[in-house]
Amino acid sequence: MTINYVIFTSTLFVWLFLLISNNTNYNNLFDFFPAKAYGHGLSKDESFPIDISGRQIAIEGPIVPSFLNEGDQQPTLTIRVFDKKTNETISDINLRIIVTFKNQTILDQPFHSLDGIVSANLIPAKDSITHEITSKEPQQQHLSQNDLVQVSLTNPVTIKSKLLSDGGLYDITVILEKTSKGIKIDSDKKINLFISIGKTFPFVIKKSADSSNNNNDEKDNLTLQVKTFYDEIQDFSFNKENLKISFKMPFNWDLNYVNQILTLHEEIIVPKSYTPLSNVSSFIGTLNGMKIPTSTILIDDYSDKNNRIVHVVITTFKLKEYAKQIIEEGGNSYAVFELEPVKTV
Repeated sequence: MTINYVIFTSTLFVWLFLLISNNTNYNNLFDFFPAKAYGHGLSKDESFPIDISGRQIAIEGPIVPSFLNEGDQQPTLTIRVFDKKTNETISDINLRIIVTFKNQTILDQPFHSLDGIVSANLIPAKDSITHEITSKEPQQQHLSQNDLVQVSLTNPVTIKSKLLSDGGLYDITVILEKTSKGIKIDSDKKINLFISIGKTFPFVIKKSADSSNNNNDEKDNLTLQVKTFYDEIQDFSFNKENLKISFKMPFNWDLNYVNQILTLHEEIIVPKSYTPLSNVSSFIGTLNGMKIPTSTILIDDYSDKNNRIVHVVITTFKLKEYAKQIIEEGGNSYAVFELEPVKTV
């Protein structure tokens, strides 16, 4: 198993290299990965730098964990303001953080950070109507949404809200306020971060078309999963005759937004015991009716001994092509995927 995994990892690396060289103008292979790139990504984002008083100021914001219900990490949010040229954190700043999720504002709070870092332990709560914030500092008790909250890396606050209560795309607006003493700002500066939290969606279906709805025999059930690195999966369907898998998820096709996205990545997880899908050698697919390059659909039979994982990874280069055509046709607010095995003669 170890040898197979190493082989797959090497294959994936080569595949990514070919994908990048054929579809993008990256000069450095490692620019492909989220840790090195601007634009929204899984669990972390870094803004483009803006010029403030001759300094290239950027904001980064990781959310942990990157996937729901995986691992036992303490949920956290960290916002750091820094000089991109020197990587120096900008201290003594005032900023307002507004988090929007599924068109709802779930956090809106002003902060003062002496060391330039807003550190928060999260208590995800799906039923929260508004956020609650608490601090260990005696002088920072009974905080309201309008209070200026004192925070730093060594003095984190606790935030109870809908943040990290579900997977999907979190829009985090950071407003650097002109009242900051650590850097001279003529007017408030607004910067947006877009952070995706992954989630696995299971879909239980009947293997045979003539199965009775009242039949609860688990042997007749097939569970297909979609692991999304972007937003929630909707309208999943599986055609047992042609083995076509289809689903959609909310997506913003505005070109200015698409330019910030490094990759659009989905995984379809198929039990190896279901041979009609686990034995085929390749898949073809479409995104909103447009053909997905076969080089961006990768089968992984090694990472999971019980499941086959089919990766669909679409780079910014192709996303922009799709976005232009979708806009020309009037636009929509979804990414619609269809995937099926290549038919052999």
